[in-house]
Amino acid sequence: MGTIHQLRWDRPRTRPAADIQPRRALRPADLLLLFGILFIAAAIGAKAYWREGAPPRVALSVQVIDGDSLRNGSEQIRLVGIDAPELRQTCRDVQGREWSCGRAAKARLAELVAQGDVACSPRGRDRYGRTLAVCSARNVPDLGEVMVREGYAVNYAIDYGGYPAAEREAQSARSGVWQGDFERPKDWRKRHPRTG
Repeated sequence: MGTIHQLRWDRPRTRPAADIQPRRALRPADLLLLFGILFIAAAIGAKAYWREGAPPRVALSVQVIDGDSLRNGSEQIRLVGIDAPELRQTCRDVQGREWSCGRAAKARLAELVAQGDVACSPRGRDRYGRTLAVCSARNVPDLGEVMVREGYAVNYAIDYGGYPAAEREAQSARSGVWQGDFERPKDWRKRHPRTG
């Protein structure tokens, strides 16, 4: 007769006890590494949020302050990535004549905003408490980019990528401030500090 095998259903099949390894507790160094990775992931996510922006807000009543600043009610909005000549700033044209580049920048931004449907995507706040934002208007996807491309502002990339290609385009075309001589707005502000 053949061999008879008895089957047992009363206990599960397991590995021999020698193969089971005890769980190891996390060491402090492992915990630090884990928290470090989580912190870096959170920082990258926050930076992406501010770069990509919060959902745009439609600003119904926008006033132009100068070539790179708007006001919506009591909120001041600074177009991120650009620096426009100050209102009192003058530049020189190709013939060496002075022109009010600061007032021209404000007038050009006012023309763009007058197209309506202004919306801004916040990117943070500057040291003066102003909202830093990328703003658009009807048929103008990015007000800052247009201001730099047309030479009414310069690229100002501090915390934001800015518009280096638009600035190169304005320089090549000798548009706006690039038509002659001018002082970068940040340098002009150093020489003409605000009083009071």
